[in-house]
Amino acid sequence: MEGAIFSQAIREYFRPRRFLPWVFLAVICMVIAMQWKSLQVDADSAESYTKVSSIFVFHILALASAIFTTAIISQEVEQKTIVYLLTRPVPRWKLLLIRYVASVIVVSTVGILCTVLSSVGAYHGWGSNPLLLKDCIALIVGAFAYGALFLVVSLMFNRAMIICLLFAFGWETAVPNMPGQMYLVSIYSYLQGIAEHPSAGANKLLSLLTASNGDNVLSASTSYMAMTGFVAVLLGLASWWFTNFEYLPREDAE
Repeated sequence: MEGAIFSQAIREYFRPRRFLPWVFLAVICMVIAMQWKSLQVDADSAESYTKVSSIFVFHILALASAIFTTAIISQEVEQKTIVYLLTRPVPRWKLLLIRYVASVIVVSTVGILCTVLSSVGAYHGWGSNPLLLKDCIALIVGAFAYGALFLVVSLMFNRAMIICLLFAFGWETAVPNMPGQMYLVSIYSYLQGIAEHPSAGANKLLSLLTASNGDNVLSASTSYMAMTGFVAVLLGLASWWFTNFEYLPREDAE
């Protein structure tokens, strides 16, 4: 039964109608990376890739996570199909985690596709990109972290998508740029600690867009430990919450 639930979720998330728009966004990232040198004359391939990755790819990851994670429960409630989901003879916490893992896989795939095509665009082919592997790992960690946070939000709040998008594009852009230790409450800061991107230099606009105006000094090891604990705590909370609270179709969804 668990395997059937997982395979059904994977098929649903990877349906061409749902996944092809993300492929299109990945191609756009590649085009931007190819043209970055025309925007910043002194940029080399490594810098072009780094900027496109920091400004676009990591935020696309958060967007994808918001959309696919809220589909786990919130979308079922709003489409009034939650009753059919909960009639399956599987413990609620297990059902939730199985669908969560499926969403993490598709979000990780979106992120990796975007960063690989960005690398192809920046290096004009399959050149040697020393940052690519670290970025892929950071994106997978980000899929788990954003997914865990957005899952809790979707369980606790109606119209969770709005909250998730505000976090993805508001909080995650502003907080890492704040002085002091505010960066510690941003997932993006930890992902940048894992990716170990070079700084944006003296360009203030690029520093703002890449969220490097703050005092982020997180190391990769610290970021891994923090994100592991963060995900574990939030998944435990989500499992407990979904097991102990009722979820019924929303009559005002239309």
